[in-house]
Amino acid sequence: MDFKDIIGQEVLIQSLQNSIKDDMVANAYIFNGPAGSGKKTVADIFARAINCRDANNKPCNLCSSCKKTIARANPDIIYIKPTGNSIKIDQIRKLISDISRKPYENPHRVIIVEKADSLTSDSQDAFLKTLEEPEGNNVFILLTENYNTLLPTIISRCQVYSFQRLNRENMKTVLAGLGFTQPEEIEIAIENSNGIIGRAIEILKNRELEPKGKAYEELLLELLKESRVKVLDCSESLLHSKDDGEKLLGFLLSFFRDILVLKDMNDNEYIINKAIDTYIKENYVHNFKEEDLFQIIDSIKQIMISMDFNVSYKNSIDSLLLRILEVNNDKGSRSTV
Repeated sequence: MDFKDIIGQEVLIQSLQNSIKDDMVANAYIFNGPAGSGKKTVADIFARAINCRDANNKPCNLCSSCKKTIARANPDIIYIKPTGNSIKIDQIRKLISDISRKPYENPHRVIIVEKADSLTSDSQDAFLKTLEEPEGNNVFILLTENYNTLLPTIISRCQVYSFQRLNRENMKTVLAGLGFTQPEEIEIAIENSNGIIGRAIEILKNRELEPKGKAYEELLLELLKESRVKVLDCSESLLHSKDDGEKLLGFLLSFFRDILVLKDMNDNEYIINKAIDTYIKENYVHNFKEEDLFQIIDSIKQIMISMDFNVSYKNSIDSLLLRILEVNNDKGSRSTV
């Protein structure tokens, strides 16, 4: 994969390419965005390009440095990952020792810190010292989902690049390029990925929505039965992580979009969630006005937007579910058939 293969991040990619072309590579970068948005892929390409030995085409993927980087055998590319839930101070101390020497084979040493927002307070303090007294041949790339958890003094010493969620057409282009050909499956993956290409690929490769389908269907049924306790029990069983929250929101967005389509057109051809029981869909079509559906869809989108920075995402999702329950429970809001 090369810079030209990255779709939907054109401004960001152009800036990185210009920094290499103009020999203006910075000492430290932050690549910020949701998990699966392509941060690590771009970091790998950028690291390869920084030390590429071709005069014009960087990365060339043919020189010895590029080949070693692709094979994960380049001694001047260092990866730091969390041990357990965090990056600990012992890891940073070892890194500081390792980078005190000159690069082995290349003009620069590139250090890619995965999940850098998991650096502990002590680790951040230690890491800050390396940024305050930078070695000219070390380039740091910090990969984060929420860079605001880092010390302001670390952020101020980095160039921050934010990775954008992809639109539907860009998602289709990328997935088609990767060999996915089933239109219905691609639509489901896009609807449930919230613009995150890695998430869509994961869905298509693992078909992971299939085992989740029954649990989601059960939640939809409990919302119809109007039991707060059971709805919150379903939520508790489904939401174990932020990733689970994004999956559920993606499903709810596609489901309520389906209900809106059925209400307007009464045509299953354009439905995404065809496997959901007809009884459930008919009840939602009957019980919810169009204005209710638009409000729910808007609420889902707002929570999705805030997910990257929302530490209390479960409370937001629970509030959304209870709001849906209230709309269904309000007999005065039901539409006529």
